Amino acid sequence: LTSDSDPFGTLLASYPASGMRVAWQQIEGLTGIQVGDDYQYSGQRFGIIKTQYPHYEGIWSYGSSLDQVILLIRNPRWAIPSFHHILGEINYAQEWNTVYNFIEQVFTARAPMPNWIKWRDLKFDEEINLWAWHIDFYMEEGAQYWQDLDFERVGQKPFHFNTEMPKPWATDPHCIYDLDCFPKAVISFEKLLNHTTGPSELRKIASVLRGKEKITVIEDEAIDCIWNETFIHAKAPNNFNRNTRGLPANAYTFTNGQMRSILDKLNFMRNKYSQGKWTNVSMAMDIVSALDDYISDVEEEFAQMVINPPPTPAPNPDYHQSLVDWYESVGRGNRYTVDKVRQMRGYWPLVK
Repeated sequence: LTSDSDPFGTLLASYPASGMRVAWQQIEGLTGIQVGDDYQYSGQRFGIIKTQYPHYEGIWSYGSSLDQVILLIRNPRWAIPSFHHILGEINYAQEWNTVYNFIEQVFTARAPMPNWIKWRDLKFDEEINLWAWHIDFYMEEGAQYWQDLDFERVGQKPFHFNTEMPKPWATDPHCIYDLDCFPKAVISFEKLLNHTTGPSELRKIASVLRGKEKITVIEDEAIDCIWNETFIHAKAPNNFNRNTRGLPANAYTFTNGQMRSILDKLNFMRNKYSQGKWTNVSMAMDIVSALDDYISDVEEEFAQMVINPPPTPAPNPDYHQSLVDWYESVGRGNRYTVDKVRQMRGYWPLVK
């Protein structure tokens, strides 16, 4: 697209490591449009922008330049470890100018196992909630799970995340003034990958892009070919490139308690989006269909874990603090340290 083309804008949103790269590669095959990134947004209307917002790894940099949302989801059993692999590949950097120094390492190797276990045990409860709240944010048209002054959206002291009760939560102003945040399509990463269901998922994307101003989408009859050819000839690396180095993906497991929490969250979300106001809503039905698959997969793995439980570590009252200290040592500590916030004129008086 040329800089003055002013195309209809689509936001491609997902929780981190939910198959975004595979999705945007397929979309580029559909449209011939290079998908833009929220951290590299220049103000030009790209046509399609990818983001992890409202997760703390994403930013709303595109103002009111977009017109619709496509939501991409993935089983948290695999999305959460994959998210940590990315953090490891970028050396746990937080600022974009630092992340960029490691960008060539993304999708090259899975994280060292000791780091995965530490990160998992420190961040699991937070991330499984953030996975679910990411879906809720778009389905509930901007449901804001963070407090207004928590501009990092990390729920760290002096702030905290909201809880399911009381609801409804406040609405993110971006979803009031900038964009209709309710998704026009919900795409399952797992179904997009599957040879049987992949072309059908890609057609769902095509259907919400086709006919939009300055957006050209390939004919429906060619989508099966595009789906196959994109996987074969995609130039950018993706998650499967990690398979050539280190441990396999299924080596990165959860504790029995964490797997039970994943199942509980999946069942909670399934029950939520299969009844009440969500009955017969096509986007909710697509979420429920994906959740059914996720629940089946997690139940199967969890059943084997119950039969062959891992050794239970000895109680260690200092374990949690050791995880906090480790996370701070790799540069991922509290984003709201007093010294930092005190320097923010106009902000410090509101939180001190």
